[in-house]
Amino acid sequence: MSQKKLVIIGGVAGGASAAARARRLDEQADIVLFERGPDISFANCGLPYHIGGTIAERDKLLVTTPEIMKAKFNLDVRTRSEVIAINREEKTVLVRNLANNEEYSESYDELILSPGAAPIRPPIPGIDHPQVLTLRNLEDMDRIIAQLAGGKRAAVIGGGYIGLEMAQALRERKLETSLIELAPQVMGPADPEMAAVLHQELRLHGVDLKLETSVTAFEESSDGVDLILSNGDRLKVDVAILAIGVKPETTLAVNAGLELGTTG
Repeated sequence: MSQKKLVIIGGVAGGASAAARARRLDEQADIVLFERGPDISFANCGLPYHIGGTIAERDKLLVTTPEIMKAKFNLDVRTRSEVIAINREEKTVLVRNLANNEEYSESYDELILSPGAAPIRPPIPGIDHPQVLTLRNLEDMDRIIAQLAGGKRAAVIGGGYIGLEMAQALRERKLETSLIELAPQVMGPADPEMAAVLHQELRLHGVDLKLETSVTAFEESSDGVDLILSNGDRLKVDVAILAIGVKPETTLAVNAGLELGTTG
């Protein structure tokens, strides 16, 4: 029986778990794991807690490394490698080596897509300002920490899980923190009575909570970025963090002609 070749796109939670499981099911398979970032299998949920200092050591967020996965599961792990196209007829993927920008083709017998999700960045004027950041991976986390150094005031846009965790992290860093939420409450799925307790807790810990408010524009300021709010107010901050949700990264699947579900 010929040796099967499995290619996995995405090396964080889903991709790394799939690779480990595939190895347990088939000791002979050739398994290649592509990850466009520099790290695999890191603790996404811990990112705000390192920013706030609860998790002091950055290395504690690394669940494993490519070297460990290679030694333990005999995987071919290629970081800084972005799959940019799938050819279903030829059963190949086109890969760009982000270290040198060279492209090459890699064959597969079976393919697993696990690219995860991307933070939503709505078309608000000025949203591409360098001090308007999102949090998805370790590189984003490092960028936020660097931007916060010496800063005094920050804003979080979005009152879901990540938004609340980021507000807590910023307050633990002693920054003046505003939390801006379009809905009448934070944590949308919660009952209003439960959310009222969260609102009280946020304010008790010094968070400037702005409900039923949106950001209509981000504008350059001499020492940061100004947020223009729907109520007409202008909020000056050193950094703004978008936490208004994520969307699945389906570009590869769509371009390859794969059928998507009703939610995309």
